[in-house]
Amino acid sequence: MLKAAIIGCGFMGSTHTESLRRLGIPVTGLCGIDPDEGQNAARRWNLGTAYRAYEEVLADPSVDVIHLCTPNYLHYPMAAAALRAGKHVLCE
Repeated sequence: MLKAAIIGCGFMGSTHTESLRRLGIPVTGLCGIDPDEGQNAARRWNLGTAYRAYEEVLADPSVDVIHLCTPNYLHYPMAAAALRAGKHVLCE
């Protein structure tokens, strides 16, 4: 089964997390704009991993799919890096 990670802890990040859970898709963790935001969201959404930077998500071999729930101007560089890392990408 594919495992997902969320990048972005705003409204869309929470929406994607809830949607994935309802579909039975494991969410390995998330990454916020800074480590504090990520830690707070991980506790709030009951996720075990709060990545400190999106590069950590890319390096995690347990992550198959990345959901980019970030501002639009960050989509291209993050999506390109994720694809180079061999990850599937869903861009909000």
